[in-house]
Amino acid sequence: MFSPPSRVTRVFESKIDKFLRRYPPIGRLITFLASSIEVAMLEVFRRIGKVINKPVHEYMFRSIYRGRWGGRVVPLNKNIDVETRFLPSQEIIEILSRSSVAGIAECYCRHTYKNCDNPTKTCIHLSFGQSLQQIPYKSENLRKVSKEKIVELLEDCDSRGLVHSLIFFPNPEFYYVVCNCCPCCCVMLSRFLKSGSPQVIKSDFVAHTDQSKCENCGDCEQWCYFGARKLNDDKLSFNPILCFGCGICVSKCPQKAISLVKKEE
Repeated sequence: MFSPPSRVTRVFESKIDKFLRRYPPIGRLITFLASSIEVAMLEVFRRIGKVINKPVHEYMFRSIYRGRWGGRVVPLNKNIDVETRFLPSQEIIEILSRSSVAGIAECYCRHTYKNCDNPTKTCIHLSFGQSLQQIPYKSENLRKVSKEKIVELLEDCDSRGLVHSLIFFPNPEFYYVVCNCCPCCCVMLSRFLKSGSPQVIKSDFVAHTDQSKCENCGDCEQWCYFGARKLNDDKLSFNPILCFGCGICVSKCPQKAISLVKKEE
């Protein structure tokens, strides 16, 4: 059992966040350094855990990296209700169009664990750490960079049922890579689903089902990794509290009965 963080720890952590909010370049530098050693650290944890037969990843996520490393779920705009207005920081393609993308690289998790046949070159790396605070609402004057291949990759991953996540460190405001995660291989997503650690943050959207179109086929249930959809006695039930707004159910619904809507503030 792991004890919850003490009041002193919470105060200390909040001061770190205030400092990073005041000096974002420092946060970006920390993010860049973390991204440089991430794969090496994950491999070290994996090997040590294999030798001692203990969940080293679990310990590191719950203690050392607690709340500092994880993923922020962000959906594709095509899964969002057409009438919904969203900020550029709330949709994955908009975020990437305002980020300095270095290129697509091998996914460490799927390459290492090989639990599925999804493609492995799916990690979108940034040339330097980014901050969500640097993505403005009014961005008409920003030069848009063509990223057709990135869009194609994201849409392919969406069709395969992979969850788009901004991997962050040292807090959810600073991200360094966009991962397309599966629950069977991804260290971040699989550990979260098993134990709640590392931290995975919900998107700003929640799924909405048009009951006039829904035929209770249950196809969406198997694609809802977070357990928000259940088919009982041929009747589909939905728990919005468990929904992370990833949008996978939207692309998998044969009746096109599901869309994402912005959460009420």
